[in-house]
Amino acid sequence: FAAVGPALDLDKVGAVRDRLKRLSPFKQLDFLVNDVFLQEGEKFYNDFLVASQGYHFGVCHSLDFIGQQVMMENRLPWASVIICPGVIPTAYAAPMHVAKLGHWGNRLSWKLLGLVKGRVEKKIEDLLFGLNGIRRNINVIGTFSPHLNLVAASEFMGKTYPDLPNNFTVTGPWWVPENHYQPPGAIETFTSAGKADVVFTLGSMGRAEGISKKSLFMVAAQKAGVRAIIQKSWPGEMPDDLPDDILIVDYKMPFHYLFRQARVVVHLANSGTSIAACKAGAASVTVPHLVDQRYWAAMLYEQGVSRRPLPPKKLTPDRLAAEIRAALDDAVMAERAAALREAMQNENGTANAVKAIENFVYSIKE
Repeated sequence: FAAVGPALDLDKVGAVRDRLKRLSPFKQLDFLVNDVFLQEGEKFYNDFLVASQGYHFGVCHSLDFIGQQVMMENRLPWASVIICPGVIPTAYAAPMHVAKLGHWGNRLSWKLLGLVKGRVEKKIEDLLFGLNGIRRNINVIGTFSPHLNLVAASEFMGKTYPDLPNNFTVTGPWWVPENHYQPPGAIETFTSAGKADVVFTLGSMGRAEGISKKSLFMVAAQKAGVRAIIQKSWPGEMPDDLPDDILIVDYKMPFHYLFRQARVVVHLANSGTSIAACKAGAASVTVPHLVDQRYWAAMLYEQGVSRRPLPPKKLTPDRLAAEIRAALDDAVMAERAAALREAMQNENGTANAVKAIENFVYSIKE
């Protein structure tokens, strides 16, 4: 096994998030292509090229255009990994499942999206062609493998449809084993008398917005009259002037542990927080900022385990407090969250992905 790619830089991730939330969806695409996906493209291409020598199979994210290009250069079969099923074209829904327009309307919406994003895709295709002379078509919201495609989403959450191609496999979410985490004493003391009412998590939100949202969350928790845990999104010292009913925890605390400590989770609705909230049996209040987050927020709402998504620009302490109270007081939502937790317990996406890869590799050897 060889893992290749840029090191995770939390400051850079935060800066990207801060920039993206100020851009329209199509300008987000432009920014991601120029400043994220293709930055230092030649360097990472060469790194991938060296690291993949001697291997028989590759696994690339559906947005890892450079890694995919290397697989083709080395003539390796490869699998793409899709986190958000909303990027898979289907006649049953519009892109990102923003609407259902009937089969013809849905197909037309996918074609229109293709026309709109064509300019951005041409830029990627030209850069990749310049790396190794291989010309191929790119889909900027997800380029899929001709061999195997692994949809790393829960069958109970991310929607797929009957026209899913045969080389796509829904594996379930991929999770790191949970049995090695040792929580700090502060949170064990805080929850010793029972679960907190609500967890606020800021995810990969940038430092500046994270600090401002922390203040908003504290006011909302006090207005709602709840015991709250707030997860930071930035490194640094913990404040020591907190009310007894509010605890701030480190940004590295894993969601699978943290979300089990509360009845409701307030989050951005990315794939990780959405699935973790469901696996914890917690109801959600979502504040999606980006396109994929709107998809997952819609999935949670359709499942009946979340309040209607809150627009970030209209988020106030009073409104957030009201949504938290409504979620806490909704017995039906709590029952649905508990049922969804039970349904998802036996999903083992990592094992299913390994099995799918093994089956494919064995099939091409025969």
